[in-house]
Amino acid sequence: MLSNQLLFTYFFVALILSSFVSSTKLDKKEVAALNRVAKELKKSNWDFTVVDPCDLSSQGGGWRDFSNPKGSEDVVTCNCSSVVCHVTSIVLKIQDLQGSLPTLTGLPFLQEIDLSRNYLTGSLPTEWAALPLVNITLLGNRINGPIPKEYGSLKNLHSFVLDYNQISGELPPELGNLKNIQRLFVSSNYLTGEIPSTFANLTTLIDFRISDNKFNGTIPDFIQNWTKLEKLVIQASGLVGPIPSGIFSLGKLRDLRISDLSGPESLFPPLQNMNLKTLVLRNCNLTGDLPEYLGNKSSLKML
Repeated sequence: MLSNQLLFTYFFVALILSSFVSSTKLDKKEVAALNRVAKELKKSNWDFTVVDPCDLSSQGGGWRDFSNPKGSEDVVTCNCSSVVCHVTSIVLKIQDLQGSLPTLTGLPFLQEIDLSRNYLTGSLPTEWAALPLVNITLLGNRINGPIPKEYGSLKNLHSFVLDYNQISGELPPELGNLKNIQRLFVSSNYLTGEIPSTFANLTTLIDFRISDNKFNGTIPDFIQNWTKLEKLVIQASGLVGPIPSGIFSLGKLRDLRISDLSGPESLFPPLQNMNLKTLVLRNCNLTGDLPEYLGNKSSLKML
């Protein structure tokens, strides 16, 4: 008798949970926001007034277009742990998108926006600074204008990727407030000025890339404080040498690429205590002979 009651209770709870999951839908305000994004990006296959992008029964917690070729992505991810669903991620990679970057207003739970390798133009929206973004990836577009100083308030941001765009102006000192940043990529843009002294605070950085820009000033000494750094790429950046000696004391650094430095000559740096896998020091005004220990470094795969 007791086992029958337990069995009934189990099926009753399962029925309630099933009903809850099937009835959990995307917040109507976020549906409207997604449709605005579709309009701004000229995304013709998005019409979420008809299809719920967070329908757990059919999409597994979000929208995904499986017809995309390998490498491209058309994905909306949702969190449906509450009474209503919320959009947490939008990934539209290699979608031939045109138009300007969407403001993303009306998506207050969005943590990731990835619009890599499209044809998007215009400037970075200041409205993004009000979102709980963890990942911003805009690699390979035609975005111009400066980086908004307001982005310094993105306290949750881990990854900020702006490579291969047309971004200009100076790096805002306010970005030094990004206390959780791990990846900061701004290579192949038109950035100018010096690296802000506030960047000394970015001690969570793991990967920093600023190649192919128009910076001025010297490579900052404070990079030696980025003790978690694993990759540093400063090639044809416009910065002046010599390379700060403290960089060569970074114990976790595995990939170091610096090239095309003007400035005074300096001796080849001491690398014997580093476990580098990749080392590029091209056109850096280094003098003297290559040290013999380089030939004995088994960890070094590219020189």
